[in-house]
Amino acid sequence: MKLKNVAIAATALALAVGMTACGNSSSTAASSSVASSAAASSEAASSEAAVEPAEYTVYNTTGTNVAELYLYAVGSEDKGENLAGEGLADGESVVLTLPEDADTSAKYVLEFTTDDGATQSFETLSYEVTPISLLSVDAAAGATPIAFAAPEK
Repeated sequence: MKLKNVAIAATALALAVGMTACGNSSSTAASSSVASSAAASSEAASSEAAVEPAEYTVYNTTGTNVAELYLYAVGSEDKGENLAGEGLADGESVVLTLPEDADTSAKYVLEFTTDDGATQSFETLSYEVTPISLLSVDAAAGATPIAFAAPEK
């Protein structure tokens, strides 16, 4: 959103300078300069925005141990390694980070299985930085098995 605002503001400024001049060649050069400067500024902002990795702080609020935890691209046949390791106890958290070469426009699946064998997944996770609380089967009776919030302490 910030990047779009920079590009929109730069374009509006360039148009305003160009309209004020109404054909004056020195003003046209100035508006071209402003537009070039805005494009360079937009490129710099875009490269800065691309550097931030997707990071999910996952909290286990299921009331039981999470035996398996996976994060993978929608449509992938390979879930990758079990990110819960030896298990993620109730009340514990883990930070999951997508690799730098991950597709920023793709959707991701967050899948987890508790010790009682219940498997749940959220299949439309975006490339973002956000806290996620895993919910028990009973608590997930609503729309999703996760909440985009850290647990209250």
